[in-house]
Amino acid sequence: MKGIAHFITGVAVATFFPEIVHSAASDLAFGPVLGGIAGLLPDTLDFKFVRYFERLDDEIDPAQITRADGHPDPQAIAERIAAAMNRAHAEGRPVKVHLHTVRLGADLWRQWSVTFDLERNQVVVRIGPVVTTGQVPFVASEIPGLGEGRAQVAVPILHTYDAETRIDIFSGPSLTFEPAGEAVEVIFLPWHRSWSHSFFLALLVGGVGTLIAPVYGVAMALAALAHIAEDQLGFMGSNLFFPFTRKRMMGLKLLRSGDAIPNFLAVWVSLTVILLNLDRFSPTPLLPFWPYVLGVIVAPCILLIGGSALLNRLSRRRPAPRLRPQAAAAVEALDETAQVEI
Repeated sequence: MKGIAHFITGVAVATFFPEIVHSAASDLAFGPVLGGIAGLLPDTLDFKFVRYFERLDDEIDPAQITRADGHPDPQAIAERIAAAMNRAHAEGRPVKVHLHTVRLGADLWRQWSVTFDLERNQVVVRIGPVVTTGQVPFVASEIPGLGEGRAQVAVPILHTYDAETRIDIFSGPSLTFEPAGEAVEVIFLPWHRSWSHSFFLALLVGGVGTLIAPVYGVAMALAALAHIAEDQLGFMGSNLFFPFTRKRMMGLKLLRSGDAIPNFLAVWVSLTVILLNLDRFSPTPLLPFWPYVLGVIVAPCILLIGGSALLNRLSRRRPAPRLRPQAAAAVEALDETAQVEI
C-alpha cells in the first residue's frame, strides 16, 4: 500500500476509541494523528533509516564502471554482478550489492537495467536513455552503438524475477544473492519489511504510546498492525515473528501494493469509517449506522471491485501470464521503492 493509505488507516483505527475522539475535540487534538503516525511508521523506518545502515559487499555504480570513451560499460557491469552471485555460492553466504543510479544533472538521470536470464543463467545489463525525475525518457538519448552486456553465472539462478529491472532515479535498489543449495536466489530489497514489519514493532510502538495513556498504546499498536496486515495481503510479505525468524513470510497473494484500486479502497473505507466514528461518539449522532455502512462503505467496495474485475476480463482477449509468487514479490518490492521515493 502507498503511504497515504497506511496513514489514513492508522487514523481510522484510532477513531474506534471514544476516549481518543473525545480528547481530540478538547485538549489533545493530535490524538488520531498518533494513529496515523503509527500506521506510517514501518515504512518510514525502512525507507528513511534502515536502508542506510545496510552492510553491503559491493556497490555497482555504472558511472564508475566505464569504457575508454567514458560511457558506462554494460559488459563490465554484468560481470561485476555475476561475480557477486558466484561469490555467494562459493562462500556459502549472502552477498549484498547496491545498484546505483546514474545522475546527470538536477533533473536528469541515465536509465539502465538488469535482467536475470533464468534459462541461460546469465546476468544481462543494458544502458538506456536519459530520463527526468518523473521517469520520462528523452527521445534518441540512448548511447549509439552500445550493446548489452551478458555475464555467465556458475550456478542456476533460483526462479524469482526474470523481467527487466530498471534503475533510473534517486538511490536505486539493493539485492541480496543468497545461496540456496546448488543455486543462487535473488532477493530484492532485503532491508525492507524485516523487523519494522513485525509483531515486535507493534508491541514496541504500543509501549511508547502507553507513556501518553494506555488507550493510546493500544490504538498505536493496532495502527501498526493494520499496516502490517495491509502489506500481508500482497506477495512480498513481512517478517512477522522477528526476532525468532530472519526472513520475510510470503504474503496472501491477493493484491499488489501499487495497485490503484486497493489503495483507493483503503483510503475510501478509512475516511468513511473516520466520519462514522466521529458521528457515533458525538453527543448527537446523525448518521443511521447500518444504512451508512451498507450504502457508503460496503456497496462502493462491491461495485468498484466487481466493475474492475469485469473490465479486466472484457479487455483481455487472452489471459495475462501469471507471475510466480516469488516473481510477484520482487515486482512488489521494486514498486514499493518507486512509490516511497517519488
